[in-house]
Amino acid sequence: MTGGELTSTNGTVVWDGIGTLRIRYDAPRDGLGKLASSLRTRLGERILPVEALKAAEVDGPVLRLLLRAGADPLQSVSGGYFDSLIDPYCFPFSDRDVADRIVGEIRRTLARRDVPRTRATRWLVAPPAAPDRLEGRDATLSVEQGELRFAYKRSAGRRKKALGDPWALPLGEITDVEWTPNQRRLGLKGFLRISTARSPEERPKPKHDPAAMLVDRRGDIDALFFAARLLTRIRP
Repeated sequence: MTGGELTSTNGTVVWDGIGTLRIRYDAPRDGLGKLASSLRTRLGERILPVEALKAAEVDGPVLRLLLRAGADPLQSVSGGYFDSLIDPYCFPFSDRDVADRIVGEIRRTLARRDVPRTRATRWLVAPPAAPDRLEGRDATLSVEQGELRFAYKRSAGRRKKALGDPWALPLGEITDVEWTPNQRRLGLKGFLRISTARSPEERPKPKHDPAAMLVDRRGDIDALFFAARLLTRIRP
């Protein structure tokens, strides 16, 4: 195995030839929106063990890394929004020889290690660093002593505070975490929401849901990183 480095308009891919990929999201790409540009800048570098992949391919002038479901908490928590914002594992290239060599070596490593294409049983890509406290529009979330705590603001309505103010629950009771960014063009507000075994099948709107926090537009990325970190705490 020789490894290689692929420079792309979507970042730099460094393959060590053994079993690890480093992806550097360099300077923001022209044509990206403000949220996508900020997200690339804050991601910086991510490390992917080859076990996180189900495949690697060259598709025309693009190198694609296809991750196993459940490998990357940013993908899992965002319901496709992370991928649609920056297409994090798609790398247009100009050097076909380097792309072919990297993909060929990754495929041989996947086969040699017998990496399954099935859902990962644990997180294989670390989430970005995130604080234990997150300020939102209508609440403040914090992780304290094994619990997630919702402290609602004065702007929150009575339905929002129906479970108590503040309201806390053990991390072990959380079954899922969901993040959605603000989408001004569609008139949709961003939010972070958790689910438990007691959550109703039909959820109230986030502004009325006690288990959701509305996110300020400037806090979209902070909320994404907090949500991904929270997800890795409830599903190691």
